[in-house]
Amino acid sequence: MNVHEMTNDAPVAIIGFGAAGFNAAIGLRTNGYTGPIRVFSNIDTLPYSPILTSYYAGGELSYEECFPWSQAEVDELDLDIVHEGPVTRLDTDAHLIHTEKGGYPYSKCVIASGSVPTPVGFPRDCGYDPLMLRTMDDAERLKDAIANPGCTRMLVSGTSMVSLKTVEACLNRNFEVTLVGIMDHVLDMNALPEAAARFEKGLAAQDVALKLANPIKGVEVIEDAAHPLGRRLEVTFANGDVESYDEIFVAHGMRNNLEFVEEDSIVVDRGVIVDGFMRSSDPDVYAAGDVVQGTELISGDKRIVGIWKNAAAQGACAGRTIAAELAGMEPTRPCAESLAMNTISVRDTLFISAGTIQLTDNSHVEVEDGDTMTVVRIFEGEGDTRRLVGFNITCDVDEPGGDAYDLGAMLTMRLCEDCS
Repeated sequence: MNVHEMTNDAPVAIIGFGAAGFNAAIGLRTNGYTGPIRVFSNIDTLPYSPILTSYYAGGELSYEECFPWSQAEVDELDLDIVHEGPVTRLDTDAHLIHTEKGGYPYSKCVIASGSVPTPVGFPRDCGYDPLMLRTMDDAERLKDAIANPGCTRMLVSGTSMVSLKTVEACLNRNFEVTLVGIMDHVLDMNALPEAAARFEKGLAAQDVALKLANPIKGVEVIEDAAHPLGRRLEVTFANGDVESYDEIFVAHGMRNNLEFVEEDSIVVDRGVIVDGFMRSSDPDVYAAGDVVQGTELISGDKRIVGIWKNAAAQGACAGRTIAAELAGMEPTRPCAESLAMNTISVRDTLFISAGTIQLTDNSHVEVEDGDTMTVVRIFEGEGDTRRLVGFNITCDVDEPGGDAYDLGAMLTMRLCEDCS
């Protein structure tokens, strides 16, 4: 195998070129590192935001608007970008990163390889490849499906943020949409039942058919010459119902990209375990973004909090930590502890959350129902030890700068103060 440039001045390597990877490069350059940076990217485009792909697929954003950084900004960082497909192996003993075409030495390495959607639970032997959403290629496929005049009935499986934005994209095309999930409510990872129930009413008002706690059990591709697509998808649900759809979108969770990490080379649980400076158990390997179990603000535990803001902050921290260490100094500014925060709207129905919804024996839930808004606050402790640890807001009106957004900002500030 060819080994590239085995010298004593090996580059700092970044595996992945999303929010975490790009901000790691920025962190290196803005903190005085002038040496070589080699980025391993399995995309041929500029770095883009996976968050925005659903907006592109739904026609709310142009292709160009999915890319937060320009070519000029990438060029200014003076990066050696390797486009040789996915990294196949990280050899921490030899300080080599392997692709299918060779091995590349590194002095320090940032793992920022992100995550991919998984169709776990979908019947994979049915002969149909479901629509999913993460990459721009995924977005193009979903966009084409939605734009096809022969497609008018969509089944969306999964009740996450990505699923709900796909529902909105279909509604904007006047589709018949059914939302199916394994749990009793939508947003099961982010919302308590009281907030989720109000969101569900907003979906029902838009004629979204809800099949909750009634997952897909089988899919059969039926050849149908009379159908504009030449086939239809016959879906059997857990309760025995059988219905036909034109396409199926699946969002059943994410899997992080760590297959190239050799067993026992660094400490990995569900993700790479890092300290406050994004350092792994190997002194020359760092990690940021969806692959990281960093310190979570509310619990103090090591958890994956896979949101754009955290990925950017963690990448920047890894970069400035490496810059300090290569300059012979100790890093002094750790990354802020991760906080889960989410905002989503489906047409006029808005949901905002932050913190945790994991209830313990010490938790207290307060629900406030108003004419247009449901607010759920989660507290822990009593008296002087009482602290806000999470909240949900569901509002029937999505008004930029409105009461729901103001309340969300205020509660997020209090949450950070109570838990810091």
